[in-house]
Amino acid sequence: MIFDISDANFRDILNKEKFYLPIRWDGANFSMTLEKLFDSYIKELEIYADNPNIYRNGIRIDMKKIKGVCGLLVKSVNYYLNGFPCKAYLTFEKAMNLLMQQPLRIYQKSVMEQFDDGKDLKLFRAVSVGDNKPYKRTRAFHTPYNLRCKVSTNRYSIAGYPSLYLGTSLALCCEEIHMNPHQDFVLASVFKLERSIEYTNTNVRVIELGVKPQDFVDRQNEGARRISFHLLEDDSVKETYLLWYPLIAASSYIRVCKSDPFAAEYIIPQLLMQWVRSEIGKNKGDDYDQLIGIRYFSCASNKASDMGFNYVFPTSGQQKSAELPYCSVLARAFRLSEPTYIHEYKDIQSCERYLVRTTDFGYIE
Repeated sequence: MIFDISDANFRDILNKEKFYLPIRWDGANFSMTLEKLFDSYIKELEIYADNPNIYRNGIRIDMKKIKGVCGLLVKSVNYYLNGFPCKAYLTFEKAMNLLMQQPLRIYQKSVMEQFDDGKDLKLFRAVSVGDNKPYKRTRAFHTPYNLRCKVSTNRYSIAGYPSLYLGTSLALCCEEIHMNPHQDFVLASVFKLERSIEYTNTNVRVIELGVKPQDFVDRQNEGARRISFHLLEDDSVKETYLLWYPLIAASSYIRVCKSDPFAAEYIIPQLLMQWVRSEIGKNKGDDYDQLIGIRYFSCASNKASDMGFNYVFPTSGQQKSAELPYCSVLARAFRLSEPTYIHEYKDIQSCERYLVRTTDFGYIE
């Protein structure tokens, strides 16, 4: 069933608190909780299917696709919880096939374009270290391939497989690693995406999971997360968001117990990471000309979710050299500053201001 709704209807749906993200839940049964959310979401949309009003050039809803995505995501979770991770991924892949027919503002930039709306995007990384020694740029890069045993499970991760995690603010980076930079030794570095055609031919694709329902309603959202309200006014973006909301919601449950070894809240985002990894180098010989990542808001807490965007880029599996066990694609795609200790500055913001002003960028080499 396909029908149109007005902009007012769209805002009314997303302005319901039960659909706000991230979601705090009771931790009892993740599959049932997710199914209940999706059932409620579908019912809200179907209210307008029976509305006799016809909106010309309205926001189009494809209920068959939305129901298909919801059903496949719940089925994936059930497979995983019942001990069938392979079936879970294959089912999730079907959901992604539906979603990728109508991608949500995927950033795909060639070497001749800027990465983010013509702006020079700077991203930060914070790394906890156990001492006060001087470190080179490599310490602020992703976990090296030869230390994959150090790669634990996180929301957007593949256990044992290195990825590069970056954030749009240094405070957000510290929040994500649960470190107090004035009590712990924390290194900070700033990253810039390399756009020089002489050095890299990398195209960039970023799966957009960083938009909340609240962003379409709250005109004050252009703060730390910097989502242009003008972009969110586009009807095609609104149509696409209604389709992608189930995936974003399924990836945005706040973890109930951080001390438990398993988190059901991580099932869908980890399946997404596997899907992204499978897309890198999908066609033989293209490992060196594409970089695929995910942009998302933090789900560490409601407060953290408004502190900026996180980016994660899985490594390609290609090693730069025998001496440098780092991803060759990421090493060519980013330049970064020499790491500095945050505790040497008055506060996190002072350190960030220093990094923003730095011109000392170099490659992993």
